[in-house]
Amino acid sequence: MKVIALVSSGFDSISLLNYYINKNYEIYPIYVKSGFKWEEEELKHLKDIIDHMSKSYKLIKPLKVSHAPNDFFEDFNKRAFINDEDVEIPFRNLDLLISALKYAYAVDANLIAIGIMGLVAFKDNSYNFIKTINDLFSMYGDYKVETPFLGMSKKDVFDRYFIKELFDKAFCCMNPIDGKECGVCSKCKEKESLIL
Repeated sequence: MKVIALVSSGFDSISLLNYYINKNYEIYPIYVKSGFKWEEEELKHLKDIIDHMSKSYKLIKPLKVSHAPNDFFEDFNKRAFINDEDVEIPFRNLDLLISALKYAYAVDANLIAIGIMGLVAFKDNSYNFIKTINDLFSMYGDYKVETPFLGMSKKDVFDRYFIKELFDKAFCCMNPIDGKECGVCSKCKEKESLIL
C-alpha cells in the first residue's frame, strides 16, 4: 500500500514516518516549501532524516519537494512565533494537502497522511476539517486523508512512535539563528517539553 506522507523535520513527522514503517507501507514523503524563514534548515535536516531512515527501511521513496507559494503572507516571516497563537498560518494544512493530492495523483497513490493532532484550535486542524477535505478529495477519485495522531497529545505521539535515535536530527524551530534552533520560539519550547 502506498502513502503520501506530508513531512517536515519535526517530531510529528518522524513519528508519522515510523507509524507507516510499522505498517509496512510504501512511503512517498513530500515537503512543501512556501518561502518561510525556517524552511532551509528544516529541509536540510529532513533530507538527513530520510537518508538515515531509508538505510534500514527500503520502502521509503526519495523526498519530493513541492512549492506552494505564500505570496499573501510575507509578513509571517517577521513574527517571533513565541506564542502558540502566532504559529497559525491561514490555510496552511489546506495548501499542504492540495500539494500532497497532486503528488498522490502523479504516483498513483490513494492515501495521504498528515501528522496533525488537533491540539490547537486552528481551523484546519480538526476532525471537521479532515472530514470536509476527504469529502472534497473524493470528488477527484478514491483519495483519503488519514490523521493517525488526531486527538493524541504530543507527548503520547513522541513516546509511542518517535524514533529516539533521531532526536538530535530533528529540527523544530521557526526562528533559526545561524542554522541553529533559537530555543525560545513555540516549537523550540515544545521540543524541550518532550524531554522533561
